[in-house]
Amino acid sequence: MNAPFQFLCGNAVSPEYLRSLDTPHFTEQHIARFDEGTQATVREQQAYLDAHPAIAIFRFATEGSHTRNGGVIQQGTGLQEFKLENGQSVRGARKGDYVMYVDGSTAQIITGAGQVNNDVALVGSLLSNGDEIINTPQDGLVFVAREGESMVKDFLPSIAD
Repeated sequence: MNAPFQFLCGNAVSPEYLRSLDTPHFTEQHIARFDEGTQATVREQQAYLDAHPAIAIFRFATEGSHTRNGGVIQQGTGLQEFKLENGQSVRGARKGDYVMYVDGSTAQIITGAGQVNNDVALVGSLLSNGDEIINTPQDGLVFVAREGESMVKDFLPSIAD
């Protein structure tokens, strides 16, 4: 495969990036123009972000994602399609999809974001051979872990259920 080089993203981000996830979307001047109900909702949402700051992210894995041991997701079965900066479109991967290795062997993705999240595969998902997804070509869609909040029970379990 002679595809052009593409940027790959992991889950490691700077503290500044995490803080940016909690930045208010509206200024007080904007909020003042909203009706009372909307003002209350916006302030309640910001109070939640202030009380539960972002502490980590988990990026969605897609076709083109790599594993620690050199595997690549060739075909995703997720409902999401991502347009990359290079113009290429890739489909999201899910628990149950396969990773292919240079030697022709395959391994199945066995953990993801949980059933309630459509079992999407993430950077950090484990494979049936003990390998792990370590990056993805998409940089837009993430799950955000927040201080004091827990993810769903089957979110990236350490062993397959």
